[in-house]
Order: sequence, then C-alpha cells, then structure tokens
Amino acid sequence: MFEKIIYPTKLEEFSLPILKSLTCLKAGGLREVVLLHVIDTDVLYAMRRSGFSVDEGQIKNSVLEELNSYSEYLEAENIKSKVRITVGPVVSEIIKASIEEDVSLIVAGRQKRDVLGELFVGSTTDRVIRKSKFPVLVTKYHTLREIEGKVSEQFCSDMFRKILYLTDWSPCAERAKQYIPILRKVGASEIVVAHVIEDRFVESEEDREKELESLKKEFQAEGFKVSTRLLLGKAYQEINRVATQEDVSLIVMGSHGKGFVEGILWGSVSQRVVEYSEKSVLIVK
Repeated sequence: MFEKIIYPTKLEEFSLPILKSLTCLKAGGLREVVLLHVIDTDVLYAMRRSGFSVDEGQIKNSVLEELNSYSEYLEAENIKSKVRITVGPVVSEIIKASIEEDVSLIVAGRQKRDVLGELFVGSTTDRVIRKSKFPVLVTKYHTLREIEGKVSEQFCSDMFRKILYLTDWSPCAERAKQYIPILRKVGASEIVVAHVIEDRFVESEEDREKELESLKKEFQAEGFKVSTRLLLGKAYQEINRVATQEDVSLIVMGSHGKGFVEGILWGSVSQRVVEYSEKSVLIVK
C-alpha cells in the first residue's frame, strides 16, 4: 500500500527530517519516492508585478541541487527516487503529478504552528486532501506547545509508534482499517481504537462497546497492544483530546463517514482533526 509515495516539498527547515522519518515505510513495501517541487506561478507573477527580476532557470537549478541531495539520501537507504520540478498552480500540479505517477500515498506537510494560534495546516494541504483520490499523510513533525507558561518544541521522528484508529464502521472507515496491518510492519506496536458518539439518541453505547471489543480482539490477533475508547461529545475535539492524552504518534481515519453526501470527498470531522491536531494524520478516501 505504500509502494510508491509522492513527497511535495518546499524545501523548508524540516523537509529532510520528515523525509527521513518516512524511510521506515520500506518495511511496509516502499520502493520509490517521487520528490516534487512546484514553482508557484502565482508567486512568480507577484514578484514580477513588484518589479523583481525572476530567472526560472536559476530557480530550477537551485531546487534541483537541493532535491538531488534528498535523492542521494534515499538511494543510500536503497529506496528509488525520482525528481520532478514543475511550474504552475501548486495544488493542481501536485494532483496531476500524483495521477501521472500513480502513487500509493501523498505526503503533505503543514505550516509551522504559531503557539498562540490553532492553524496547523495551510490551504494547500487542505485543498490537496479535498481533491486527491489517494490517501494523504499529513505530517506534524514539528510543533510548538505552551506548558505552564513555557513554550517548548516537540518533534515526531517516530511517526508510526502508536496509532489512534477512528471508526464508525462506514465503508470509508473500513478502508482506513486496511492500512493498520501495514503500519504494524513499519513499527507500530500499540493501537487505540475509538468511536465517537455525538448523539446518544441515535447510537447505543452498549452496542458500540461490543463492536469495539470485537475490533480489539481482531487487532490483538495481529500482534498489537490494544485499548479501546468510546467517546462522547464533539467528535473532532474528543479525537484530538484523546490523541494527546494517549500520546499517539499517528491518527488514522477515513475522510468521511456514514451519511456523508456522495461525491464530497472531505468530511467536516476529518477536516477539523487535520486542522487542529498536533499529531500526524493519515486520511484514507
């Protein structure tokens, strides 16, 4: 399921560490990484309008030199790599490259978090998830947290250590479930299986507890240490609260659940989890 991934990168501070954190996917079948950099036409246009001289050739050469160093690292890890540098609208180019390369997974970064705000992902990542037909891994490698009045940096170098899997037993959640055994191969040893009840008049707690217990036995048979959580309240808030409380390294969930309008590929719960969570999130369509 992770045989070929595409890694769009702006070559920012944590781009290479994030790439290094993904090499463990080799144990889950990773064979090739497409390194993509999109030179944004909107940015080029704005620079030219401001009177700056823009040499696209020089920009491409500079980007190529940096991406080649990423390729060298991957080759040393016995992972094939391919470099793509394109010019155009960023989201469209990412989606286009993903389709042309027929990838298994898109790895999307996020903006560096302002400790006073809640913005964890930018509009580019949001639109990539919305338009992609492929699963998207949103990496939250670096976060800033304020604890007792002090700001501290946190890094997630072991992204697949402990999983929070969200289910509502919908087809989308079941597709996300198929990735769990692969994550076991790449280092995941613990899993928290959770379901959120927002309306007790619609769902029976007793029934859901039984279904969670069944999933627990299923994952235990695959070698996981498993715990279950039946959550009551606002879905995305409960999910993010438990993710922090349980100190998970990755949230795995479908992009939408039961009752979602056919053809809309980005659900409100998953969107809010991705936006506000301090944890990396794997979104499965």
